[in-house]
Amino acid sequence: MKIIDVVAAIIQRQDKILLAQRGENSDQAGLWEFPGGKVDVGESQPQALRRELAEELMIEADIGHYIASQQSDLPSRRIYLHAWHVAEFRGEPQIQCHSAIIWVTPEQARHYPLAPADIPLLEAFITQQAKLSTNASDVSKSADLFRPH
Repeated sequence: MKIIDVVAAIIQRQDKILLAQRGENSDQAGLWEFPGGKVDVGESQPQALRRELAEELMIEADIGHYIASQQSDLPSRRIYLHAWHVAEFRGEPQIQCHSAIIWVTPEQARHYPLAPADIPLLEAFITQQAKLSTNASDVSKSADLFRPH
């Protein structure tokens, strides 16, 4: 069975993330996804994602932390989709190979027809963000305990 590694970016701008709609001539046409593409031989996942985002969206991205992976088994191949967080990038995303792009909150993204492999990645991102928010709140509260009154 052929194994293919694919990377996807959950690109964040303030409280919103970028979704890209697959073109009408592509597999899963019309569904929304996180942009990205195949990892070439000799590339790391972050290198591949940086290249794919430059090609697909015309942006120069700083690849952040790893989010999650999703496995899809097809008759002749197994695809591993790896999501990475992108909070810093230069340039304004431009449509190159998708039919549309949109900025939505993670909660709003749940209501879009997402490519099936992207759904668990969105959920992992939402869970991570909730934990980060809770941890930041806990640090702030504990800092208050040590402030002189």
